Amino acid sequence: MKTRGQATFGIRFLVHVLVALFVISFWGILLQYRGRILEARRPEVGQILNGVVLSMKDVRFNHSRSVLQSLGIEVVQKVPPSFESKEVDQGLERHVGSRNYHTAMFLKVWSNRMAFLECMEEFVLDPTATTHTWRFFFEDDIAIHPNITSQRAKMIFTKGLTLANKEGFLYLGICGPNCTDSRVLDKDVDAARCFGTCAHAFGFQQWKAAEFLTDMIGLTLKGVEGPVILSFYFDRYLFAYAQMIERLWVIGSNLQSPVTTVWDHFGLLYQDRFHFQSDIGT
Repeated sequence: MKTRGQATFGIRFLVHVLVALFVISFWGILLQYRGRILEARRPEVGQILNGVVLSMKDVRFNHSRSVLQSLGIEVVQKVPPSFESKEVDQGLERHVGSRNYHTAMFLKVWSNRMAFLECMEEFVLDPTATTHTWRFFFEDDIAIHPNITSQRAKMIFTKGLTLANKEGFLYLGICGPNCTDSRVLDKDVDAARCFGTCAHAFGFQQWKAAEFLTDMIGLTLKGVEGPVILSFYFDRYLFAYAQMIERLWVIGSNLQSPVTTVWDHFGLLYQDRFHFQSDIGT
């Protein structure tokens, strides 16, 4: 016959066993979950590539599409909202808290930012994409650097994807870059980790796009224009992210733009201002 003390001991022992089993089970689940996250963040090379071109004019979009098809990127057109629309007008007013910056140029810049953010949010929420799927984002004035044939450009682009595979973020063109860790990607073509301005050619993997959109909120925008005006420009967030968090790979970091008016632009893709002028400044 068991005494009261023996019964109490038996109950306590059973409780300890159950707790131990729960802890072991919990850690097993946690490790499995962590493993799935790490596996999901491990990018693949060779998947189908797609992208978006911000463009309000079909002729400019069609030109950009033909350029990008030679790199193996299939793109769709994203028409930014008109700078004269109520959507843009009210969006800028909500952002600033006043109408002090409602000029045509700032409204166009704000429309551009709205379109980029909408494209990226759609990508992050796209159920057909995986966490390591790449998507590329372009403005509609791009061209391959004239020193590089389209066939060679595709090969360089593939090498660049491999280089940036771990980080999940790269530039194909950048303005005013500050670079380190330069290395030869192909004959006479370098890649480097940089920060700089412009948003005419860049790409994210899905997990990195989600991380960037989250980190955007806490970025400090520095420049002579001041943080309010700088916040209208989407590319200033790319600049701040690369400067404050991690520099980003630029493919063709030594390929200077052939357009003399934008001599500080570098990359495999440049803004072809010979044929397409900026719509924002007009």
